[in-house]
Amino acid sequence: MQKIWKRPRVLVLIVIAAVIFLTFQFFSLEALFHTQNKAVQVSHLNNEDRVLENVIENFNDEDSVPIELEKSNNIKVDKPIGVHDDDAHLYKAVHVKKKEMFRCLETKKLIPFSWLNDNYCDCEDSSDEPGTAACPRGRFYCTSQLPNQKAVSLPSSRVNDGICDCCDGSDEWSGEAPPQWMRHKGKNLIQQAPCQNHCNAIAQLSKENEQIRKMGQRLKKVYLQAAQTIRDKERYGPNGVFYKLSQKCFLYKSSPYEYNICPFHSVKQEHFPSERWFLGRKAVWKQKSHGQFLLQMLEGDAANCPIGKSRQSMILFLCGINDRVVDLREDEKCEYIIKFATPAAC
Repeated sequence: MQKIWKRPRVLVLIVIAAVIFLTFQFFSLEALFHTQNKAVQVSHLNNEDRVLENVIENFNDEDSVPIELEKSNNIKVDKPIGVHDDDAHLYKAVHVKKKEMFRCLETKKLIPFSWLNDNYCDCEDSSDEPGTAACPRGRFYCTSQLPNQKAVSLPSSRVNDGICDCCDGSDEWSGEAPPQWMRHKGKNLIQQAPCQNHCNAIAQLSKENEQIRKMGQRLKKVYLQAAQTIRDKERYGPNGVFYKLSQKCFLYKSSPYEYNICPFHSVKQEHFPSERWFLGRKAVWKQKSHGQFLLQMLEGDAANCPIGKSRQSMILFLCGINDRVVDLREDEKCEYIIKFATPAAC
């Protein structure tokens, strides 16, 4: 009776082991098929496609037949995402034996046109993935570009990373928000997916800034004339252009303090009825060329500051149509940043 019971149990164990083995083999083949999908496509080409492979290996420009990209009514050229308009002609398909192909930009290798932006790097020069993060040396060009400015591009690794780098948000075309633990909290200038298109607002702001710059350049002549009779012009910037500012002080209020900024002389902080602190008494240029004007005000009061450190201010001169303090903040303990608009900086 015991032998009769054991035999079916052995058969059941053998059947279970066989099922497990076959299941394992099935999933192994499935994974192999998935990872080598493109290799399988090529290896199972028919006779006509094998001839095509030989043609591809010996292909040159004279054999190609360009396929014109479609243009809409507003003369906007259709192109793969991530490609600049000036490079759109490089992403035209070519006909080889009735097959649409793409030629890698540097290596000249030919691949099926459908492999463009398929999230798999086929070209050694990374040119087939302008709109994904698949290739290590890829560059992504924002779809919308601001007029009269250098084209904005970014490493392809920043495509669909959850951060809006392009003003139109085209680098986050998937629209997927970053995971909760990666999101920036609080008030900051970092825009996160899903992105919005801010290009028009930025272009308008840029246009307004250009108008301010042109007006400021006309007003700047008054500042240069004021410095014509002084001897030490270099102390006040190129051709003494900031000398006029040294002749007066500017009041700035930021509750609970009042600040008195006298460029090239002193910066003071007051909080009535408490004491008055000097935030700088000695002027030293940190930068005064290439349109960047940064004046340090050193040797302020040291009370309540870290040991060995005295208060100091940094005045950043910006282009504006009148003289005024735009912003003042304590960037670090006993270190102050002052943004000052003036036609002298235009």
